[in-house]
Amino acid sequence: MAEWLRLFLIAMQFLTRLPVPEGLLASEKTLGEKTLGRATRFFPLAGAIVGGGAALAFLLLQHLLSHSASALCAIIFAAFITNGIHEDGLADTFDGFGGGWTKEQALEIMRDSRLGTYGALALIFLVLGKHSFLSSMPPEQVWRWLIVAHTASRWTSLPLCAWLPYARAEGQGKLVARQVGRVEILTGSVTLLLSVLLLSWKAALVVVVVTSLTSLLSGAYFRARLSGVTGDCLGAANQLTEVALYLTAVILLRFDLL
Repeated sequence: MAEWLRLFLIAMQFLTRLPVPEGLLASEKTLGEKTLGRATRFFPLAGAIVGGGAALAFLLLQHLLSHSASALCAIIFAAFITNGIHEDGLADTFDGFGGGWTKEQALEIMRDSRLGTYGALALIFLVLGKHSFLSSMPPEQVWRWLIVAHTASRWTSLPLCAWLPYARAEGQGKLVARQVGRVEILTGSVTLLLSVLLLSWKAALVVVVVTSLTSLLSGAYFRARLSGVTGDCLGAANQLTEVALYLTAVILLRFDLL
């Protein structure tokens, strides 16, 4: 198997529930840090595939359901196909930062599998925001922004992992934190730039700016609170970027810039 194909399949199995050759990603021990670190170059492509699936579901359901219901089904599809891994990270991160006063307290709360008030509210607001913003767009824009937002949200893991150390002694996030190099960032960035070709040049430029700013601000906050990043933080940045881009689309629509 070609190395690039193997890395792509590793990225797909790590980020989605789609089937890949058995035993490719058996465990953290067999995977290794450098292997998954190299596979991060395909994280944005994996996001584009998830977004493409959600866009296809939306377009097909437009013939059966209302615009609003189709948008909700697209959101459900994306969460299902990824096992809710990013949503789980968002909830854990909000629980940790909301309930922990120190780095140690925040990390301990984030490790707890139980859902707290902050995490529950974050998930509620997240889904409401996604649904509201997508429902506010015309159908011909929804499918485009689903692909772009899912691609861009996965891209955020690249600069965060390259910039910040891992905040824990162990964990899945350690497999990618500080393992991302220039090749990974360049490859992932090319994928992001290709995805924004679906939009007008003005919208594409805004997407790049918003995605970069969300990564920068999230990373600065993670550094201040945890002196690093965790897998949950990567999931949180992912979801915040996705919903921020849908909001951006609504604002651009308001000023006829889509």
